[in-house]
Amino acid sequence: MTAGKMHKTTLQNGLRVVLERLPGSPRSAVCVHYGIGYRSEEPAREGFTHLFEHLMFRGSASLPPGRFFEHIHPLGGQANGTTHQDYTDYHQLVPAAALERALFSEADRMRAPVFTEETLAEQLHGIEEEIHQAVTARPYGGLPWPLLPGVVFERFANAHDGYGRMDRLREASVADCEAFFQAHYAPGNAVLTVVGDHDPDALLTLVERHFGDIPARPFTPPPELSEPDLTEDRWQTCTEPTVPAAALALGYRLPDPRRDMAGYLTHTVLAEMISQHGLDGLQAVSAGCGVFGPLDAVDPDLLVITALVPPMVPPWHAVADMTDRWATWADAPDLGQSQPQAVQRLITRHHREHASAYPRSRALGRLELLFGRAELLDEYPARLAEVGPGQVAASARRLGTAPKGVLVMAPGPTRTRPAPVPEPGSVQEPKGPSPAAAAPVSPAPAAARPLPPLGAQPAPHHGPRCQTTLTGGTVVLAVQDHRSPLVELRFRLPLGALGWQRPDAVDELVQLLARRSETAGRRIEATGGDFHLTTDGQWFDVTGYTAPGMTAAWLDQLADLTAPVRGRLPEPDRPPRPHSPDAAMDTALRRHWLGGARPVAAPDNLGAVQRSVLGHGDAWLIAVGALDPERFAADAARALSDWPGASPTAVNVLPGHRDGLPAGGILALHDDASDDVRVALSAPEPAGDTDTAPRYLATALICTQYTSRMPERVLRADHAAPSLYAARDVCLDVPRASIRATLHQPGAAQGIAAVRDTLRAFQSAPITAAELAPIRDFCAAQLLGAFDTPATKADLLRDCLSAGRQADWAERLPVLLRETTAPEVSAACTALFPVDDMDLVVLGRPGPVTEACDQWRAP
Repeated sequence: MTAGKMHKTTLQNGLRVVLERLPGSPRSAVCVHYGIGYRSEEPAREGFTHLFEHLMFRGSASLPPGRFFEHIHPLGGQANGTTHQDYTDYHQLVPAAALERALFSEADRMRAPVFTEETLAEQLHGIEEEIHQAVTARPYGGLPWPLLPGVVFERFANAHDGYGRMDRLREASVADCEAFFQAHYAPGNAVLTVVGDHDPDALLTLVERHFGDIPARPFTPPPELSEPDLTEDRWQTCTEPTVPAAALALGYRLPDPRRDMAGYLTHTVLAEMISQHGLDGLQAVSAGCGVFGPLDAVDPDLLVITALVPPMVPPWHAVADMTDRWATWADAPDLGQSQPQAVQRLITRHHREHASAYPRSRALGRLELLFGRAELLDEYPARLAEVGPGQVAASARRLGTAPKGVLVMAPGPTRTRPAPVPEPGSVQEPKGPSPAAAAPVSPAPAAARPLPPLGAQPAPHHGPRCQTTLTGGTVVLAVQDHRSPLVELRFRLPLGALGWQRPDAVDELVQLLARRSETAGRRIEATGGDFHLTTDGQWFDVTGYTAPGMTAAWLDQLADLTAPVRGRLPEPDRPPRPHSPDAAMDTALRRHWLGGARPVAAPDNLGAVQRSVLGHGDAWLIAVGALDPERFAADAARALSDWPGASPTAVNVLPGHRDGLPAGGILALHDDASDDVRVALSAPEPAGDTDTAPRYLATALICTQYTSRMPERVLRADHAAPSLYAARDVCLDVPRASIRATLHQPGAAQGIAAVRDTLRAFQSAPITAAELAPIRDFCAAQLLGAFDTPATKADLLRDCLSAGRQADWAERLPVLLRETTAPEVSAACTALFPVDDMDLVVLGRPGPVTEACDQWRAP
């Protein structure tokens, strides 16, 4: 059966297949959903489904332990698995060239996984740590999941903890794992989904090649999940030390989406309205349709509301107020306005979240497995649009009297949690005959198969575009991309000399402009769009998205930013707004570099700051999405016709390269609250072409790619596994290369010494061709991720243009990478990262900062 670009079929072994062509996608997604979730677990086997999900990555007949990710990580891809109520999914995102390898690896573990005592013990340890981090070590751990279902439901399948108990999980054997595989991981209990820019017929041939010969076999059907209706509220209270306030989780039974999709979606809209507007008297209010999200499970499932209760307010009083408030929601005079806005937000979010291959493959497979209708993914927006205020009001009234489950987590001297869900006296037999009645028999070991070669990789491409420069100097770039029915918009300005010297004043200006544009912004938000102002000390950014018919309104709001403002500058001694550590470190570096720059007249009010920051022509406006590029450029020219042009004092305050700037400075920033030591090394790029592929590869070789030299050295110096990355960007008006690291205090001095020694080693140990080859492949493949969605493409183009690169730079880069030689990359490494001339900024507690700075000075 075919629906639009979607192709559905079933192989002879029972495997259901969903294929979708996504034109313009440079990467492909492969996902397999199995009809086994934690609600299918037998008593005394709680958590086994999650354990098995981990085991499926640990070896198969053709891919022994450690081999599964060989076609993923070196090519910048990703893979994971998740366990839900009614399914377990395994998903991969790889370059299109690696599609067949992704199919091969999924087929190999569907055909012949390998379980050993060693891998079982290893994964049990990993799961124990996961449970500790997610539940035990986290404040309010277990709220709302996995505890809330046990309050609402009676049947063991619905109520028990999907993580399970470690004492019971440790009793699992390899034979148990093999039996579990035979009972649940049959082709007929699975859906394979592939999304990418591939010919469906050729793709089906590949699917048949790798999955067609997997033998069909019986499998255990899902358990009985029907649940008696609640007749009264159910409460469960537990305590948590060190938390400041009680937390609530409320669970209401949802309508069955199979029988009442309209009623189900009405509750989705209600949850969105609650999350958006909150509930009077409560804090951190959040609501969601489904324990794990909308349409993520078959009936029964829950509408979940969580909130913090203010101190001195009894939890029962807060719940009573929440219950009474449903009638207020139903009779609210502005329901006719707020409800359509909530629907539009949900529709827009749906479009943005499912614009790329990876989330589409997961959603299509889930909907096909649970409801037999992958088509629901694209029907979802229209069905949401059918929900009206009257339906929302009726559902709100029903919730005002509906019994619910209430989980309370209150401050207390010790941590207490509900007792495990009681087990039934005997295993609940599924209704109807089971095709898996016979005891499972372990198959004979399968022979290993050769890994297929990589295919051809289509070149990344932006699509039809129009680029122009407006009279005032703003560069407009519009790109057509129909993977989403929206337009992604980005606007960027460098702050200029005044903005870089007074980032606190720019912060104040951004806050003022944001408040002033709230009224106009609500019009854009009402249609599901967004208009957001930010500054990071380097740029003035406006980011957003909107429907194609609303781009003119978005541009008008952008133009309104130049309307004169009034306001006083912040006091010089006033504490600055909190920024990220990286932003604080860059602010210190900019002040250091500006020490020798020409002085800028001090502003006397925010209007002067506005004229300085917004009054120059070095701006970039990017639009990517469902648009006509020529028409958008014309609309931008009209809307921004009065935007101020270039100013002689606008941006350029420094030479634009290394000559004339201070070098080798050490800046120590103290933060007594920091548990880590953050390090930033920076150097202006040498004069020349910043577009060159050798410089791109040199940055990756330093410490971006996971097999590069730097991480190995630093990890040996700091056993706590710090974060470390290199980048090239713009600081002030100077292209810059930088290295950033987050080091734990005990090993910070040794870590920074390892960074220094590794950089010096590049001069004595040049890059070899063998060392360069995998990094070149990784960079070319990782670059494809920037083309995954219109949103990522818009970010890429904004960053390219603002760094002085051409719009087609990322399209040309894969070819340039292939032509680059190892000596060119070695030369780029020493030019970009001149260890003795780089400026060092260190942030953290005084003692560790001093030790790190002293270590850097050491010969």
